[in-house]
Amino acid sequence: MVLIWQIEEVILINKSKSKKYDVVIIGGGISGITSMVTLANKGLKTLLLEKSAFLGGRAFSFKDQSTGELIDNGQHVIVGACNEFIKLIKDIDSENKIIKVNNFQVPVIYDGKKSYLGSKYFKSIIGLFISLVNYKHLSFIDKYHLIIALLKIKFTDIDNINIKEENFGVWLNNNNQSSKSIKCFWELIIKPALNDNLEVIETKEALSVIKRSFFGEGDLYLGIPSTNLSSLWSSTENVLQNNSSKILKKTNAERLISSKGKLSSVKLSNGEIIEANNFIISTSQSAAIKLLNDSNINTINNTEEGLLESSPIVGIHFWFKKPVISERYIASAGSNIQWIFNVSRNHNKEDNHIVISQSAAWDWINKDKTYIKDLFLKELILLFPQLKINDLEKYCIVKQPNATFRCINDSSKKRNLETSLSNLFFAGDWTNTSWPSTMESAVISGRKAAELIID
Repeated sequence: MVLIWQIEEVILINKSKSKKYDVVIIGGGISGITSMVTLANKGLKTLLLEKSAFLGGRAFSFKDQSTGELIDNGQHVIVGACNEFIKLIKDIDSENKIIKVNNFQVPVIYDGKKSYLGSKYFKSIIGLFISLVNYKHLSFIDKYHLIIALLKIKFTDIDNINIKEENFGVWLNNNNQSSKSIKCFWELIIKPALNDNLEVIETKEALSVIKRSFFGEGDLYLGIPSTNLSSLWSSTENVLQNNSSKILKKTNAERLISSKGKLSSVKLSNGEIIEANNFIISTSQSAAIKLLNDSNINTINNTEEGLLESSPIVGIHFWFKKPVISERYIASAGSNIQWIFNVSRNHNKEDNHIVISQSAAWDWINKDKTYIKDLFLKELILLFPQLKINDLEKYCIVKQPNATFRCINDSSKKRNLETSLSNLFFAGDWTNTSWPSTMESAVISGRKAAELIID
């Protein structure tokens, strides 16, 4: 059977008009875009295959049929430590599409009061500590223990220390963090960053997020897109205009074809055969394994560890007759609502569009959309009593069941994939970049795969 299959593939190659590239990239998410731009800048002839009609992977926009509005699939933010992501958007001429809010300046609502994390007037970590001193939501003793914990993180070499607490919830308890400190500080940062509940998150991953966000290299800021997500990637093709590289959307890679320990070509779902010297799979982990299985290619690493588990995100988009918040974003502690983003202000639009972003959304991912709308509309009115139910004009609920991988149960052991094929490489936020499931991780992985080929 294997011989017959190989003969069939040889016939397909001979019959098709074979096209040869230096590199074929399968998957047009952020990691695939990064690989392509990096390779194209070095003069390599590269082909990117994307099965959908858009680039960006999970960071894309779509037209919602029920509202007629163009909305983002999810709310993505960066911090000043995301150096590789900033380099990518510079490379594709999209840096002007990111708003940088210096020193974070996060307004937090708790028990009807508003207070800020981060300073408008004092830069860097000094501003954060000053804001904590003035933070209305915590007592003096809570602030003291919080600042001590942050200083401990700052002066700990997290990558080279054996952390005794396996789960972050235990670490918080061992470091005298009260339930109020967890609710009004740690949950606001770690839960959306790692998209999981604090009591199960790996301690090392949580501490790395804090260290990179507040004590890492680069300026201290929160970055949010000033346009819809798809517009961030729209300039990618313009950058490649003077290069022999090419992007094919709505194109599905059906099977990889190997010979003598190397990949030789990829068969598309339309039967076309594309040849290349090197290949990068920049899909999700599960999609990568499926493509390998469909191609009768075995992995040689510890796949018995299993796939990474995933965590859901739910976005609740509301359009109101009048403004809800004046800030670009606001965090809520002590209510069902986690973060609210002012889409209208961030995108410089005149409508009153906000999105409520709910991380680790197991409580809502399987609920009816009308139920979700009613629940969060009531929660929003509790936070902002000036709102009335009749002020809502339209809504859209966006569910991402597998939005990110979970940093639990020693997840780093599952963040790799290897084959015996010398010219096949992998990219994606799920590969071992030392970052969690973020756009920065995706960019790091894409650049790493490209540089392995260049070297």
